[in-house]
Amino acid sequence: MVQSMNTNNGTFPVMRVLPLRVLLLAALLPALAAAQDDGPDNTIHALTTLHEDGTKTVTITDPEKHTSEASTYDARDKLLEKIVYALDDQGQTATGVVYTAAGRPVFKTAYKRDDLNRITEEDDYTMDDQLIRRFVYEFRPDGKVARIRAFDSQGNELQASDARKDPQQSLPRVH
Repeated sequence: MVQSMNTNNGTFPVMRVLPLRVLLLAALLPALAAAQDDGPDNTIHALTTLHEDGTKTVTITDPEKHTSEASTYDARDKLLEKIVYALDDQGQTATGVVYTAAGRPVFKTAYKRDDLNRITEEDDYTMDDQLIRRFVYEFRPDGKVARIRAFDSQGNELQASDARKDPQQSLPRVH
């Protein structure tokens, strides 16, 4: 079930169930943390990820432009959402803008990393920089995501969730 939260910049979903993009990011964390470039590689990379619910995400990464675009489609290939990420100098996700299927920007994201270069937090903001919610990633000793905690803009926990334990969710390296 999804509730909505009204702000002066529009209506944003308040998730009772973690959104697909958060679960996808959690599945990508080990691959992203382990990714090390062996040298300059300005090749554009494309990756298609098929999800259990019949949706798919196509990610196109352009190292030269320091961008990565992830477009999620339903089972009929209708665009559901697009996220455009800015990449840092190491090719890692730094920030992003989430767009509707119609191309309207909905909100921005910013990522925090730990000393092991794992994404430990995602902060979502309105387009005018007001905090909407935070997702905090907790890791097991083996480095895999153990739990994702969601908080609203006032710091109230919305939902705690065990990370998905689907071995098929292990994704290749994103450049």
